[in-house]
Amino acid sequence: MPYNKLILIFIPLFLSAFTHLWNASQFPSFHVDEGVYIRRALHTLNGLGPHDPDSRFDHPQSSTSAYDHPYFGQIFLAAIFKFIDFPNNILAANSFSIERLFDAPRLIMGSIAIIDTFLIYKIGERRFNPTVGLISALLFAVMPSSWFTRRVVLDSIMLPFILTSILLALESRIHPRSINTISLLSGIALGLAIFTKIPAFTLIPLIVYLIYQRNKGELLSSRTQLKTIMLFMLPVIVIPLIWPAHAFFSGDLNQWLDGVFWQATERQSEDRTVFDILNSFLKSDPILLILGTICVGYLTIRRDFIGIIWLLPYFLMLYLVGWVSHFHLIIILPILCIPIAKMIYDLPSILRIKRRGTIITSTITAAIVLFGIISTTILISTNLSYIQIKAASYIANEIIPHYGNTEENITMSGKSFNSNTRGNEITVISGPLYSWIYKYVLDNKNTFSHVRDTQPIKTEKIILVVDPVFKRAISGTAENQTQITRLSSVYNSTNIAALFEKLPANYTKKDYPFTGIDSSDTGLTTTEIRKNY
Repeated sequence: MPYNKLILIFIPLFLSAFTHLWNASQFPSFHVDEGVYIRRALHTLNGLGPHDPDSRFDHPQSSTSAYDHPYFGQIFLAAIFKFIDFPNNILAANSFSIERLFDAPRLIMGSIAIIDTFLIYKIGERRFNPTVGLISALLFAVMPSSWFTRRVVLDSIMLPFILTSILLALESRIHPRSINTISLLSGIALGLAIFTKIPAFTLIPLIVYLIYQRNKGELLSSRTQLKTIMLFMLPVIVIPLIWPAHAFFSGDLNQWLDGVFWQATERQSEDRTVFDILNSFLKSDPILLILGTICVGYLTIRRDFIGIIWLLPYFLMLYLVGWVSHFHLIIILPILCIPIAKMIYDLPSILRIKRRGTIITSTITAAIVLFGIISTTILISTNLSYIQIKAASYIANEIIPHYGNTEENITMSGKSFNSNTRGNEITVISGPLYSWIYKYVLDNKNTFSHVRDTQPIKTEKIILVVDPVFKRAISGTAENQTQITRLSSVYNSTNIAALFEKLPANYTKKDYPFTGIDSSDTGLTTTEIRKNY
């Protein structure tokens, strides 16, 4: 690879490292699902298997199934945790910081986003040319919606496998002698993506389309087409089947069916439709959404259907499911960036400007990238997780041995925790955002996995976290009424020990880029810690 080209590739990777790694634990605020997936990964890391029975509490109790998503997400995270020795590497320090504990999984997501940036460059290069690849990677690295990938969610874990599958499908076009092997590898990558989260199956039509095509639109022979697609589809089908097969051999097939059908068909009542999330996306990143949509149309008019085949099946699925969150849009970010890059590259020829075409392309790219990096920097400089880190630190100080430490840093009297520690005399009732810390890191045996957790209370001392997760559970109609009664009783028998309030905002939601900040701020205004001692 030429030295100059290597330097150019380094630019979007450097920008991506900044936008995805800087201030990781403070922006955005921590979503409840992040605690869920970290807890499940630690469950696997502790040798308890890929299926966490406590997953049945991670959703409204209209379904009590512990099955909602396949296992690869927690297996993948657990493998990385094992490789970096998390959380032991945090505990081994002289000072234990809750913020550092929250930081580590976020930095893993940031590192994955840097890999995504490189894969997007390669996809743009293979599909079109190196310039389109470079512009695509720059847009993904700096546009404000790039913060979606900062959270520890399955969609962030799934994306690099989807991009790898697409890249391999494109590689098969220029390596016809290895097309069978490459197609098989592409299928393995997509199979792992589906084994992470089922909606990745909507990319099957796109990758089949890309494998069918050869350079200049020439099609493969029918026999070769059939063999290649069969090799691609084999791992796409077999790998995700590990999930129901595990449920079948565990005697949980009926529970698995209940969980899958509940996820797919019974969440419309939560009133978070695809149109609501697109409106939120429009407020967060209007340039990427509007230009990306226009440029997907531009590619379609030019008979390049990569954008439309990428987007339509996925949005159809989101519409039918009827429940969407902002991180469900992570999968569409690359296909908004790549068509914009292609149109910017084509603009001089569209305008029939023969001279200085490179200057026009470079100027437009620089303007958008500059706008993106300034907007994103302003956005990610905000501290939105202050309450959560403070609350987590306060409870940690209650349940482990300590000697006059601050709320942020706890000096350990030892490097490990066991049933003899003072913390196991206390029951902690909290949402999964906090429970993974006390259950798996600080080894408190009496930590509830979720406020919905129905395990018996075995200690006299109780700590209760009253935050949006608690308030939603206790006010929900599709909940376990016995548990709601118990939570109400615990609430009434405890007193406020600490109240953490949101930091004063130094911005207004009327000003961009804060117009879409609601998605990054999970509605936290106060968190109340209650105790009965």
